[in-house]
Amino acid sequence: MKLKTIFSFSLITFLFSCGGGGGSSSTSVDDNISINPVINFFRVNNTTVTTGQFITLSWQSTNAISCEAGGDWSGIKNVTGTESIQLNEVKTFNFSLMCKGEAGQNSSTSSVTVIVSTTQTNIYSEDKESYCATPENNSSNYWLEEFDNPVFNENYFTYQQGNGFSAPNGQWIGGWGNNELQYYTAAGDNNSKFYNSTNNTTENLFIEDGHLIIQPIFDNENLFNDPYCIDNPGCDYKWEHTSARIVTSNKVTISPGSEVTVCFKHPNGTGFWPAIWMLPEGFIEGEKNWPYDGENDLVEHMINHQSYETQSTIHFGSPGNANLIYKIHSVPANVDFFDKFHSVTMKWEQDKIQYFLDTSTTPYFTIIKDQTTEFNTNYWPFNEDFYLIINVAVGGNAAGGDNPDLTNFCTNKDCTENPNKDDGRLLIDYIEVKSID
Repeated sequence: MKLKTIFSFSLITFLFSCGGGGGSSSTSVDDNISINPVINFFRVNNTTVTTGQFITLSWQSTNAISCEAGGDWSGIKNVTGTESIQLNEVKTFNFSLMCKGEAGQNSSTSSVTVIVSTTQTNIYSEDKESYCATPENNSSNYWLEEFDNPVFNENYFTYQQGNGFSAPNGQWIGGWGNNELQYYTAAGDNNSKFYNSTNNTTENLFIEDGHLIIQPIFDNENLFNDPYCIDNPGCDYKWEHTSARIVTSNKVTISPGSEVTVCFKHPNGTGFWPAIWMLPEGFIEGEKNWPYDGENDLVEHMINHQSYETQSTIHFGSPGNANLIYKIHSVPANVDFFDKFHSVTMKWEQDKIQYFLDTSTTPYFTIIKDQTTEFNTNYWPFNEDFYLIINVAVGGNAAGGDNPDLTNFCTNKDCTENPNKDDGRLLIDYIEVKSID
């Protein structure tokens, strides 16, 4: 979930044009001649998968008029593009790409390899509701929230309210920097339509059947009156879209030497932008700045993702030169993130971050400061304290713009019109934070 700033346009450009993943190699002839074709990158989102999983190839070239696939895929390709392929055979796949320039000019080639095995197919071979890892108290510093009480615990969580925030320079940033449509409701009278003071919950956030639920609502008949207008006569802000956003800032602080696991299920649709992510302690108070002090997105699901894909990302850099590194990870299509619970585990050490899915002991994404060329020139901000954020945005840059798909949205607090209410909700089964001993 990218933070709203005046640099949001450049961020989203990077998001959709820069690929994650490793295992790529590139060669070209005489790259110093600008008229010759060059493959800027040819990447795969996952270099080790199990049978039945999808991989996504992405590439970008310059000075090319055509590209052609080779190896374990074929056909003429656009000079820049992405393509998802399901791999059903146990083998090492090789995907190559050759891009040609004008007649008489040299070509550029690049290739990636993907290893497909059956090592972990037993994880998903059984059809069940949840594939999450099982919480285990095996550390000296341990916190587990399983949402087995209907009261939303304010000792751990704080609501964040509104449709934006004030930047350190005093500028109001509406839409949270991403042109998002929702107003985040909160606890308290007038801060939501249906505040339950007994449980500290709202129509957009509540606990049900042992799950924390964030429920975006689209209601264009009974608009939500912006609480700001109560003390500001002449103000008439009203909102069709409402949702919820919570943080653990100054309540549950997460530091290097920690392991964080969240068991979740994404809402079903491209109008939603669910995210489980982190910002540095002190950011809310204006003591830390974005992107310099970092952002860590454990998982998020956006309009460019398939139902069986989710994304992990780190953001860093300087104002005017924001940078990111991300990885899109997939599961077999029959156990996608809309229909089944999955868990992400972030193992965080000094100068190193790893992400694991479900019960896998092999990380799908690893970032090591000294082995990542971006940090030769950029500050590594991930050795400081962070806090957790969970929210579901609506529309905006990453979820359908001003016209998100509203098919699965609830239109009232009880979601009475949806035969499957969970299609329109982010569900959190548990949150676990522990020290790495």
